[in-house]
Amino acid sequence: MKELKRYDPLCGLFALVGRHDKGQKECGLWWSGSGVRMRTACTAVEVEAESSARDHAQWLGVMIDGEAVARFPLREGRHRYLALSGMEDTVPHEIAILRDTQPSYDEDGPVYLHAVYTDGDVQKPEQKKLLVEFLGDSLTVGEGTLGPRSAQEWRMMWISHMPAFPTLVCSLLNADKRVVALGGWGAYKSWDGHHESRIGAIYEKLCAVTPGGEKDYDFDERGADAVVINLGTNDGSAIGKEAPENREAEARRLTQDAVELLKTVRRHQPNAFLFWAYGLCGVDMTPFLKAAVEQYRAETGDQRAAYLPLPDANGDVGSRLHPSRDAHRRAAAVIAEAIRRAVEEDRV
Repeated sequence: MKELKRYDPLCGLFALVGRHDKGQKECGLWWSGSGVRMRTACTAVEVEAESSARDHAQWLGVMIDGEAVARFPLREGRHRYLALSGMEDTVPHEIAILRDTQPSYDEDGPVYLHAVYTDGDVQKPEQKKLLVEFLGDSLTVGEGTLGPRSAQEWRMMWISHMPAFPTLVCSLLNADKRVVALGGWGAYKSWDGHHESRIGAIYEKLCAVTPGGEKDYDFDERGADAVVINLGTNDGSAIGKEAPENREAEARRLTQDAVELLKTVRRHQPNAFLFWAYGLCGVDMTPFLKAAVEQYRAETGDQRAAYLPLPDANGDVGSRLHPSRDAHRRAAAVIAEAIRRAVEEDRV
């Protein structure tokens, strides 16, 4: 094997994927799907990465020309890992190194990507024409997309963003993506009824659930062309645990918090189409989320927001009783077509 050359991910030859700290001196990977893209012809790629997770091993994923090819867990501390080997150095590819798992509560900071090593000459890839932002819960981060149906323990091993619908949508559209999503969280409440565990409470922060990420996010980064909000499943779980006489009032609060989330997103993403995409894992909250979109449109006059029903997995599940990879593919096709249609109509 030829000698590998060391590259700093922040050297300007890489395209950054996902949310990043504008003032960062090290390349921090905060959210699922965040990382770097490069174009090169090489035989091998290694990465130097650092993880502080103690109980839930974080995973990095590798994609070539938009398709998943490798995945590996990180040990606690700073280590060097083999990411790719046996490539043909006369054939150039776009290679992405991505965080494949969501933030966990045993971390002292993000996953740091300190260096990329390769024997190819790295070139910055072209910026993709579209950027799609995804807000969501365990469905968005890809919980249950790996592992056997018998796997029910909550571990990062069963969470993979690469087969999840956000990655598939962006592959269909040849788009970049940005993700803010946490398993168990909602638009109004988490699955276990905590109002503070709602995505709207942290959207304006870099990554408030991870130490060091409490700072305001710099929305001067590239604006999204579309924002897909996939929340409501955990809200339905929380509301279902309420006494029957309280559920109607709780549902109205869900609608109001969903309206506020749409307003917050619009404030920071003025040019994006907003889609509230729901139904992949149950449809109980459909009336209240549709009402939120209608109320938002009526209050603001913003017609570039829509409710998007997704095909229910309807028992087609993988590990953790979450929707299977096939269910994610069906949802991705619906979302990608809605975004494509909205963008095309806007250009007419």
